[in-house]
Parts: sequence; C-alpha cells; structure tokens
Amino acid sequence: MKLSIGDQVGIHCDVSPGPFPGEFLVTFETVSGPVSGFVQDSALLSRNDGDGYVIGVVETITETEIKVRVSGSFFTTNGLAWLSQDWAQANLRSVHID
Repeated sequence: MKLSIGDQVGIHCDVSPGPFPGEFLVTFETVSGPVSGFVQDSALLSRNDGDGYVIGVVETITETEIKVRVSGSFFTTNGLAWLSQDWAQANLRSVHID
C-alpha cells in the first residue's frame, strides 16, 4: 500500500468493550511494543469478535517506520504511534471517505 502524509488508515487491533457505552478498548502493535487505550465507536472502522481496525492518520513516513495519530485516550502515548513499515504493510487498510 502506498501511503502519503495525511492519509487515513485502518490499523489492525484487538477490540474489547470499554467501561462506558460506545467506548472500546483497543490494542495494537508499535515499534516500542503494544499500545492500548480507549476509543469511541466512531473511531473504529470495523470490529468483529475481538478483532478490528481503528482509524488513524499518517503523520510521518520514513524508510523503516510510519507515525500515525489515533484519536482516543491511551495509556502510554498521546495518540501518536510509530509502526514498522513491515508491520504496517501487513496490518493497515486504506480508508476511503466519500
């Protein structure tokens, strides 16, 4: 997948119910390890049986990594996450907004 700065992408993640209605706990892999946090239902591209895609925006692209911003309340980040290029190629999905 060819990515550009500003592209919206779906990031493959584990999804489980959050503490409030319409809120979900998501976990996905980053260069520095798993990131977990709470997102609103509107931040999910899809979810099915504990598996899904959370929407992120591409902020930076290097030869080896991609930085994305995800809206939500995360435990160890402010919503910015570095993904390896290899992981991203296997686990990102294009988001098309009509």
